[in-house]
Amino acid sequence: MTDFHQQIADLEAEIDALTDAAEKCRKSIVVAKAAIGVGVLLFLASLLGLIRSDAIVLVVGIAATLAGIGFYGSTRSSLEELIAKIRACETRRAEMIDGMDLRTVQDQS
Repeated sequence: MTDFHQQIADLEAEIDALTDAAEKCRKSIVVAKAAIGVGVLLFLASLLGLIRSDAIVLVVGIAATLAGIGFYGSTRSSLEELIAKIRACETRRAEMIDGMDLRTVQDQS
């Protein structure tokens, strides 16, 4: 019985760690979207003449956009993998709890 408790506790610790990693991925996705937005704005502002049209500004805008897209894609796939692992751990935990053959405590008042 104690072995089941320890295995369930280990699964819960793993779920917590995976949840923390997923939250970091979500924050990274926000940063990637911001980089894409800033890059596109820099590029468009430079093309429309809203800011000094310099080759460096264009290159930075394009680079920020491409880097943001790449970062977004890799972080998004990592997040999907983490979510799948979390679901698998939660399923294993539920199966272990169901397999413990727990008894219902009756109110004896």
